[in-house]
Amino acid sequence: MENSQIKQNIANNIVNLRKNNKLTQAELAEKLNYSDKAISRWERGDTLPDIDILCKICDIFGVNFEYLISTETEHKKNNFVDKFQLGNRITITLLTISLIWLIATCVYVYYNIFFQIKAWTVFIWAVPASAIIAQIYNTMWGNKKLGLYILSVFSWTTLASFYIQFLQYNLWLIFLIGAPVQVTIILWAQLKPKNKEK
Repeated sequence: MENSQIKQNIANNIVNLRKNNKLTQAELAEKLNYSDKAISRWERGDTLPDIDILCKICDIFGVNFEYLISTETEHKKNNFVDKFQLGNRITITLLTISLIWLIATCVYVYYNIFFQIKAWTVFIWAVPASAIIAQIYNTMWGNKKLGLYILSVFSWTTLASFYIQFLQYNLWLIFLIGAPVQVTIILWAQLKPKNKEK
């Protein structure tokens, strides 16, 4: 494929992705920390965004880099592959999380049979452990917004697990730790790179 064709494909795809997601040039520019004039030049094919911006565009619209340089016909061919890949990723994540719950069940059964101890709290600890696995896979394949929800679930369920595990000590104050942790997660989500004018 020639450079001019790739450039035109990128321009067309940026326009289509933006319009399909009901974004104005100004709204897309804000998400990318660029000016709407830069978006306009990219969509006309006058200039190309830097590779890091192309990656951000892919993240915003949930497409891969190959999608940006492909034609409409090639998109339809690749759509099935993308759905198949997403299905595999979800399945791998759920299989790994189910392994956590299998281990928790085995520990519960073992303690119940051999020690006559009902170690039900092992299921409580399986929740933050599942969140860790979900975050690992989300870091590899997912997006930042979902990662923030997973981190929130992890922090609060970890605190709840400590509270329940040591219920006899009445550690309700442990939940106060969750407030600054949650604020930190929210503030971290608000960080944006420096605005660029190109």
